[in-house]
Amino acid sequence: MKLNLKPFDFYTQRNNQYLPAEACMPTARVMFYLGNNIPFEATDPADDYFMRLLRSDEAVEFCRQKYPWAERDGIPPNEVHGMYGSWLDEKVTGQRRSDFRQDLTFERVVKLVDSGRVIMTSGHFPETNGHAVDIVGIDGPETLILADPWGDYRTGYQSHRGYGIPMSHADFERIISGNHIHKWGHVLLKDV
Repeated sequence: MKLNLKPFDFYTQRNNQYLPAEACMPTARVMFYLGNNIPFEATDPADDYFMRLLRSDEAVEFCRQKYPWAERDGIPPNEVHGMYGSWLDEKVTGQRRSDFRQDLTFERVVKLVDSGRVIMTSGHFPETNGHAVDIVGIDGPETLILADPWGDYRTGYQSHRGYGIPMSHADFERIISGNHIHKWGHVLLKDV
């Protein structure tokens, strides 16, 4: 098994002080930075800090301008994938670090993770209306390893333990957002 996120770098959104049930993406972003060795500035806890930034008036205005569909559909900036590469990266790391792709295949994800990368993604997990996780490892050619800030999707989130959760190729195809071939995910700019 190969893991690109250390156990002590795992974050859970369940202990967030600010909107914990809505904080999967800011929490996943912290782990994305840590797993990809990207230095960032934040107060502690970092995921609460990211959530506050993404709910700020400045973020709302940026989102309104760049992603007008989000406001129309009632989606806050912290739930817009594009905000992470186009806005948050600059605020907390000083430059854009990632691109949100909609053309990832299972094989490409395995290759990126095998090369040492962490990929932030989202999907339609059990008991959620949509949820963000990080792919942080692989266990052979057919199993991905997740860092899930809410817990273990395989238990319907009855288990709050979200580090090191295996995801089969079939679950990846069924759960991760995208179509039957291409999936969503944040990848480092140098890997685009």
